[in-house]
Amino acid sequence: MAKSDVLRVWDVRDAYRVIGECRDLGSDPSWWQPHMFAGLSRLFGEAMATDSEGRLTGPDRGVLPLTFFHHGFDAADRRTYMTYIRAGGTAVDPFVSGLLQTPGTIVTRRRPQGVEDSAYHRSPLFDRYLEPGNVHHRLASTCSAPNGHVTLLHLHRRHGTRDFTSRQQVLLEFFHGELRPLIGRALVSAADAEPASLPRRLRQVLACLVEGDSEKQAAARLGVSPATAHQYVTAHYRRFGVSSRGQLLAYVVKRMARPGWRSLLDSAPDD
Repeated sequence: MAKSDVLRVWDVRDAYRVIGECRDLGSDPSWWQPHMFAGLSRLFGEAMATDSEGRLTGPDRGVLPLTFFHHGFDAADRRTYMTYIRAGGTAVDPFVSGLLQTPGTIVTRRRPQGVEDSAYHRSPLFDRYLEPGNVHHRLASTCSAPNGHVTLLHLHRRHGTRDFTSRQQVLLEFFHGELRPLIGRALVSAADAEPASLPRRLRQVLACLVEGDSEKQAAARLGVSPATAHQYVTAHYRRFGVSSRGQLLAYVVKRMARPGWRSLLDSAPDD
């Protein structure tokens, strides 16, 4: 790595500041993700920012979008971007496709590193959306999880502006690497399982715990043995990636701002 590519102290400080602000808004992706992209736009300067969470589908590793947000667009570019999204642009964008096909947990590239100029400019997507949307210099980072969840952080600049530097590429990869372990934990993800997807008994025991019951009290309310109630609780540990009742309750409380989680308490059995 060249000396000019090494992150400065203020790069790391500013990156952690944006991540910290996102944690404060982390109970809903519609809060923290737009704020993150406003922060990234400031961090990288003169950059438009877009983000999506999705699931990888099929052997070609296409993406089914779950969320998409943007920052820094004018009205015309916003319309072009939304048309790109509705047309499934991420699935056929040669730059994004190349990133998703590249091995690695986190892959961060500037556009010329991801796809050659000739293939890029021949793409129908270029004439239809990228050129009209004034998408010129591009820097993006993808992160794939074993469960098929993927996040895409994408920055771009217009014609006539400076390209992203190799140090900024390192900075985006650092940022994504620090963000990754928080998604689905301190930062609620659109891919998180919701109570409605749980079997009835699992929903009920979880609602009992949220109401303050111990495992034995939950067992009594549900009319099951304490051993069975414990099995239900440990099933939640595995499902939500936690290792204690305190962590499980913190996970749930973090998500109670979302309608699907607010309805959880309706599952609690009557005393």
